[in-house]
Amino acid sequence: MKILALLIFTAFGLFQTPTWKKEQMMTTIELSTKIKTNAKDKPLIFNVGPMENIKGAIAVGAATNVTFGSKIQSYLTMESKTKPIVVYCGCCSYSSCPNIKPAYDFLIAQGFKNTKVLELPESIKPDWVAKGYPMD
Repeated sequence: MKILALLIFTAFGLFQTPTWKKEQMMTTIELSTKIKTNAKDKPLIFNVGPMENIKGAIAVGAATNVTFGSKIQSYLTMESKTKPIVVYCGCCSYSSCPNIKPAYDFLIAQGFKNTKVLELPESIKPDWVAKGYPMD
């Protein structure tokens, strides 16, 4: 019985985990540097979950919420389709987060091809906050 439960859990996890390509990711050090130096190519940063805000991030709420699309769209109306955008949630690992993939997919579908997922392998606390990266 334990083996069957383990197989089901593993199979469910495989179907839930998006595979992010390297070019679809932004490292925490890269984003932190862009924030700290106020880089010319500083991205729009969207917090698409319930976690605290990275400095300069716009909290649009959970991407699984029905109002997500209209809320995030209001911030994008005047932006170029080439504008760098980073999405993060941080409630858990980016690979198993229920909010990252819908947010990423929405932005790509809207034509924002320079959209990245913030690389938070565990969650925002150990991967961002504990490293002393800038928070609001």
